[in-house]
Amino acid sequence: MFSIMFLVSVASVAAQLVIQPQHRNNTVEVSRSIPLGINHLFNNRGFGKVGHDANFDGNGRIVLSSNQGCYPAEFLPGEILLYNGINFAFPQYRPSGNDNVISDGQTIDVPAGRYLRVAMLAAAEQGLSEGPVIARYADGTNTSAQVLVPSWWSWPYPFGGDLVMPYHFVNHSVDYNRSNIFQTTNWLDPTKELRSLTLPIPKGAGSGVGGGEIETKLHVFAISLLPVVDAATEDDVLPRLEVQHARTTQRWLQGTNKTQIVEVIVNNAGATWLLSNQTVAISVDSPGLKTVSPAFIKRLRPGDQVIAKVGVVNKDGVAEGTKGAATVVLDTEDGCQVARHTIQATFGIDKYEPTYESVYGHEAPDWFNDGKFGIFIHWGVFAVPGWGDSGIREAYSEWYWWYLSDPSKDNFRQYHLDTYGPALYYDEFIANFTATHYDPNSWVELFADSGAQYFVQTSKHHDGYAIFDIPENITKRTAVSLVPYRDLLGELFAAAREHQPHLHRAAYFSLPEWFHPDYEPLGFGSWPGGNATNPFTNETLPYTGYVPLRGGDGKGDFVRDLIVPEMDILATDPRYEVEIMWCDIGGPNATVDFAALWYNYAAASGRQVSMNARCGIPGDFDTPEYSQYSTSQRRKWESSAGMDPFSYGYNRATPDAAYMNASTIITTLLDIVSKNGNFLLDVGPTETGEIPEIEQRNLRQAGAWLKDHSESVYGTTYWSVTPQFINASTNTDVRFTMTMDAFYISVLNQTTNNIVEIHDTPVPWIEEDRVTIVGGQMAGQVVSVHRLGNGIRLDVPLGLWEHLPFVLKITY
Repeated sequence: MFSIMFLVSVASVAAQLVIQPQHRNNTVEVSRSIPLGINHLFNNRGFGKVGHDANFDGNGRIVLSSNQGCYPAEFLPGEILLYNGINFAFPQYRPSGNDNVISDGQTIDVPAGRYLRVAMLAAAEQGLSEGPVIARYADGTNTSAQVLVPSWWSWPYPFGGDLVMPYHFVNHSVDYNRSNIFQTTNWLDPTKELRSLTLPIPKGAGSGVGGGEIETKLHVFAISLLPVVDAATEDDVLPRLEVQHARTTQRWLQGTNKTQIVEVIVNNAGATWLLSNQTVAISVDSPGLKTVSPAFIKRLRPGDQVIAKVGVVNKDGVAEGTKGAATVVLDTEDGCQVARHTIQATFGIDKYEPTYESVYGHEAPDWFNDGKFGIFIHWGVFAVPGWGDSGIREAYSEWYWWYLSDPSKDNFRQYHLDTYGPALYYDEFIANFTATHYDPNSWVELFADSGAQYFVQTSKHHDGYAIFDIPENITKRTAVSLVPYRDLLGELFAAAREHQPHLHRAAYFSLPEWFHPDYEPLGFGSWPGGNATNPFTNETLPYTGYVPLRGGDGKGDFVRDLIVPEMDILATDPRYEVEIMWCDIGGPNATVDFAALWYNYAAASGRQVSMNARCGIPGDFDTPEYSQYSTSQRRKWESSAGMDPFSYGYNRATPDAAYMNASTIITTLLDIVSKNGNFLLDVGPTETGEIPEIEQRNLRQAGAWLKDHSESVYGTTYWSVTPQFINASTNTDVRFTMTMDAFYISVLNQTTNNIVEIHDTPVPWIEEDRVTIVGGQMAGQVVSVHRLGNGIRLDVPLGLWEHLPFVLKITY
């Protein structure tokens, strides 16, 4: 996850930094990193004291091209900023002049030397901006590393930034959506002398929600280089490990009584490999903490990085939430190397406060990070028409009601007229949402067979029809009060608890309702509120199950009287107690207050829960849909997609051959996992509760592969160098994952012979390593490997090519 830093409030001293709760443990260190001077390239002014003082996005934004937006200068960090173990020279406010560069392929000369990483502080104008940073070396070679940078602000799905300001300016007004700057880090070849860096010529990478490219610009505020240790002044016989950054977290090791995790970023900054005969143990020495689960590093190539987790508990008499010094200690088993790194720590799992700063410090738990694969279920009244067209005209079937009112969706209107006539309106479908063949036991058995580790069931979509039990003084628009008169969500959760307890249980929840009469004062865009109109007759339509909202003040408030109580039921009712609150749409909300109560409630019972980025705050992970990120992101993310080509809900117009097959499920999952993401794959049941047979068959086939190759997926992490190797000329497509004990090479595709050549990619392999096949009939068979320049060549048995994708394992 991105390290996240918060700036102080307006009343605080300008430029002072307050570190975000999950990263409030500021290291007591002086980084060896070297900030680069890029002021001569500055061509944009991003910080201002009023709106028209600067114009960060006035020339670049498409949607708001007439606006002039900028960051508030009052919240600038200091000129020398130590962040996540890297020093940056951050531009300061001046009455005139620029403070950032719009990246467009500019070349920057660097101090001659060898380096481990290049880090940038940057932001896109909207959506996501991506492009390669090209490093050129003294020997004439170059390396290319992809960067992916989110928008400086986003609504209603806010990104989780690294430097976060409480608002931004638009023209002469203040917009209280927070503005962000993001840190990127990319590998450099530490064996070569670096001469220059070329900034990306970016392209759009989609909005992060619905996919599709958006033309956007990438702004860079600061760049820094992390150098290798000079071999002339260091003992070159031993690896030179150093702690770049360490922090106590609010997470705890799974299966323990809140054994707190201390996260440690370790680099091999020297010229010698760390091998398993020199295993390094990482522990924490502190007056307030005792190490009970040290971490061990068995392999670290020069220039490589690992993020290790050390388990600690409070020493006797030390209260939870106490703060003090803690020293991270790196020590080899033979005692030949000791490195120490002191941080300001929080001892134990502190309680969350109902403030943005506090809940923004929450992180996704390890069960989510390690689980990798989940099943999404879109099931509701929209399954009755169950239609979204096909081919290039296909759209989300779960939006059927809304599309009837959208003049651009003439195909939906025509289908409805031809099938049901003009008089039938959406709510009349409720009587046909029968769930007569709904068998929750068979559903959770399918999810387990697919290899999923969690599922996310739609509890209420935008049409406002909820499939869980809500008191009738709030709404009667539920599956309990109306057809089919069942607590469908409760039945599914109960089945999972009894028959598949390893499956983590989560719920999707739409904050707005399209046509709820009481949402009208809050309505925006595609969520207007107010009663719907029959598009064919202009008749005002009733809202079935509607109960007028009445708060304690005698006036209805949709957020206070409906959103919060419904979320609270999902979070705390023993029938549900969701482990992920998977919100959608955002908009007006009270999520900060809700999140603090929920996080503390769950922690008190020993559960670690999570929230996505669509509840109105950035939450724990980002959620691109029907799209994937192009490179690794330190902040956790989850890509969702339907097995249907472009619909989450059931679409009867989709032919069986168009559904995502097992091979595509697996290759998509491997790509996402290699980049620190999870894959949330959706099924769309029919109105009777049947998951289409083609979806079941493809899921079980994918699950059989996952069961056989589980070690290369679950519990792995991304490689700090690169997530992938792609050779277009041979159609070779490879992904990398790793653990502290092994390195995995997943071959997704190749069209030529039985040799896999991974060029110019420093795979952590040495001559003594055994490289074996993971899974299948050839499991455990040794594969011949040869050094190929800065890469490797693998001689793969011919029979293995019949089982793409396949996985090879380097055991440390």
